Amino acid sequence: MLQRMLLVCAALMFALGVTAQTQTITGHIVDEAGEDLIGASVAVKGTSNGSVTDFDGRFTIENAPSNGTLVISYIGFETQEVAINGQNHFEITLAEERSQLNEVVVVGYGSLAKKEISSSVVQIDKKQFNQGVASDPLALVAGKVAGLNVSTAAAANPNSMTDFQVRGAGSLTASNGPLIVIDGIAGGDLRNIATQDVESITVLKDAGSAAIYGTRGANGVILVTTKKGAGAPCVTTVTYDSYIAGNFAKPKPRILTTDEFRRSRRGQDYGGDTN
Repeated sequence: MLQRMLLVCAALMFALGVTAQTQTITGHIVDEAGEDLIGASVAVKGTSNGSVTDFDGRFTIENAPSNGTLVISYIGFETQEVAINGQNHFEITLAEERSQLNEVVVVGYGSLAKKEISSSVVQIDKKQFNQGVASDPLALVAGKVAGLNVSTAAAANPNSMTDFQVRGAGSLTASNGPLIVIDGIAGGDLRNIATQDVESITVLKDAGSAAIYGTRGANGVILVTTKKGAGAPCVTTVTYDSYIAGNFAKPKPRILTTDEFRRSRRGQDYGGDTN
């Protein structure tokens, strides 16, 4: 009997000890400006026990271990870990994730932070160009950019220019081609550039490009960057590009003679004997 009572007491003490190790935690999460963060995720590290902040940026987590760690995450903010250490209320400030928002992207004639760009930008460098002989620079990126239609109207003429559209036809009478910007100069002509001089081609597909170039960018904008000098000063660098092409006439079709034609017609003669 005494042994049973001792076992019961030990079990009760163990249960009380376990109960004492968990607690209810409340908290308030704001950003660096002091604004409440709605929908921030708060979880006990290593468990599925967690919660999200309400409209006031507050959260409540029950049965949290007193020696655990809270993991707070929110889109656009750096993930933060906070040790509980027996505390039951937390005031937490999340910092913005500047590592991505402060990247600089060159657009048009200037540069903008990555967080300020709303248009779709696709850049193809020389390593991704189509290999082979190209009559103009746009043939180098044919099939590389979604939404950029590149076609050759006179495919049999190797010297013909390609036709290209970014967002389809938008006018019946005016030009539907995008604005060409060569090394920052708008209104350039791709026929003035050798394909081997092109370093990269950037396509601005969204209407946001009109904010930079005005109505000229209504059909999209294509930025062409040419190669620049590289290496130490006063060092001459020479590159050589060449290709070999051959034209061969197809064999002429074999023409039937007059007698062969008669035999093919089973001897029927139309009264003529012309080759």
